[in-house]
Amino acid sequence: MSEESSKPNGLFIALAFVTAFVSIFSAVLMTEPGQSLNLPRDWVFGYHSNKWLFIILNLGLLAALWFMHIKYRIWGKIWMSLASLGVIFCIISANFLLPAFFPSYQYGANYVSVQEADQLLEDDSIIYAVEINGDVKGYPRKHLEIPHIAGANIGGKDVVMTFCGLSNLPVVYDQDIGLGKSDLGILIQVHNNLVMVDRESGELIQQITGKVESSGKKLPAFANDMMTWKVFKRLYPNATVFIYEFNRPLDTLLLALFEGPMEKQFSEEYGAIFPTLDLKDNRLPNKEQVWGLDLGNEQAAFTRSFMGGNPVYQFELGGKKLVIAHDKENDIVTVFDRTVDGVGIEVTEVDRNGNTPQGMLQKVPLQNGVFWMIWAHWFPETKVFS
Repeated sequence: MSEESSKPNGLFIALAFVTAFVSIFSAVLMTEPGQSLNLPRDWVFGYHSNKWLFIILNLGLLAALWFMHIKYRIWGKIWMSLASLGVIFCIISANFLLPAFFPSYQYGANYVSVQEADQLLEDDSIIYAVEINGDVKGYPRKHLEIPHIAGANIGGKDVVMTFCGLSNLPVVYDQDIGLGKSDLGILIQVHNNLVMVDRESGELIQQITGKVESSGKKLPAFANDMMTWKVFKRLYPNATVFIYEFNRPLDTLLLALFEGPMEKQFSEEYGAIFPTLDLKDNRLPNKEQVWGLDLGNEQAAFTRSFMGGNPVYQFELGGKKLVIAHDKENDIVTVFDRTVDGVGIEVTEVDRNGNTPQGMLQKVPLQNGVFWMIWAHWFPETKVFS
């Protein structure tokens, strides 16, 4: 028998195929192509829970391939080098690429004065104002698109602004997720919404629901108000503003890469960027931006047309007596708990801060500007006020 015929070519090719499949599948699953293929959310979370096993498996398969190569010389060094580079690239893509592209700033976020921010922002720029105990910070939408996460102590509370560009959704959460000190970063998006990972505990949090995946605990949320920069700087001249410096060459590339897809995400002419939404609820146009209210056991969505005709509207949801108000002058929509001293009151007038003739009302967090198609996917039983 010749030396060539004694080589286990079939076994080597099979091992190379398995190595390539595991590597490529991991990379696709944990990056945007996986969502383009509508791969299940549970697969993503399952991979994350066992990522080190997958990394070890990838490297083990590659080591076995090298062992057979050294022993039998089936492939040349160039092919083996290319295969090795491919496996390493897939491991990096599956586990480290998105955090490197989108650096979060729960700690070390950059805040500047309104005067400094005014040199960088246009009057019609959208900004989200967070006010806690009289302290105010602003978060321009454009400056949240790359980091997605910016932390701060506001009014004595350690909070973190989270933002999902695909959902067009800002949500402010308590930094305490119930597991000690947290450090939230980007994992991936599923169903067109951001999934965050606590790099301290490894726990996953779905941004739109605010739930810790392992326990189902819902994180405490804080209100933010959506407005233009022109309005913000007039209302809050002494506030500080989060500014992302766009100081990496990679930032220019990312903005260029995502400009086209994000224009389509906001355009009514196209569907969602990732085909992972149910899109069965036609009560509203898919791309309509709504104000969403999530009380855990019940949800509601309010349209701009509804708020235009109902500048002050009383309702009940989730066992709570509430009032939603539209400040037409500043185009700010807010929701308040209309319970004072344990008693529900009738409210016919309320300002954006919750002041009424009967007393001060407590603000309830709204999810400002979220696309209907995404809100309806995550909360299919939502009520609609349109």
